[in-house]
Amino acid sequence: MNRIKNFFDRAAIDRSLRLARNPIIEYEQTVRSRMVVAMLDAKPNEVILDVGCGHGRDLIQLSKKGCICTGIDFSSRMIEEARKELLKDCIEEVGLEIGDAANLRFSDETFDKVYASEVLEHIPNYNRAISEMARVLKPAGYLVITTPNRRSLYGFDRYVVSEKLLRIRRRHPYDAWKIFDELASALNNNGFEIVNVLGVCYIPGFIVSYHLPRIMKKTLVAFVGSLESRLSKIFPKSGYMLAIKAVKK
Repeated sequence: MNRIKNFFDRAAIDRSLRLARNPIIEYEQTVRSRMVVAMLDAKPNEVILDVGCGHGRDLIQLSKKGCICTGIDFSSRMIEEARKELLKDCIEEVGLEIGDAANLRFSDETFDKVYASEVLEHIPNYNRAISEMARVLKPAGYLVITTPNRRSLYGFDRYVVSEKLLRIRRRHPYDAWKIFDELASALNNNGFEIVNVLGVCYIPGFIVSYHLPRIMKKTLVAFVGSLESRLSKIFPKSGYMLAIKAVKK
């Protein structure tokens, strides 16, 4: 686990710059954040937990909606960066702390809603994390998760082209992308009922698109962005990321 923590501590330093440099990566995160906030359907004064809050991008939007938010992250550097980002928007009331998704410190039935976006793929025992999120949710509370989709064009680029054909070794210590059936099983086993499934990001893979000239990246983003909402509903299990909303039974 220390290797995972150290990886994210290092990644926290220049994460915002890396997003800004590549229009496609920025698009990925923009549509991801938009989907999470829309799925949560947050209301003023709802108590919400962000598991793996990173730089706090989603927390900023939820706080502006009047929610009572707490963000945890395994990486102390990510928490530092999240605090800086929140202060830029003059947001001081969000609780931020170092925490382990598989061992949440909160009491049972504390939160109205919980979300974990691009987090479960980095947790070896992700079933335990889902169990913990169920525990801290109030009855009939909602959980929203997003995670990279192994059965997507991005997944093909990574698992087939990059790893099997080109034999490129990834630097990430643990990054196990999921498929819908795996997540559905884990959610059902932990007392959740899935109420909505949508896809996120339909850029045609990353191997070619990440290396296009900047103007072509922007053109591709504009084109895919115009189709995103329709593709998300028509092919919900084929986007780069899976977005799932589930209710605690």
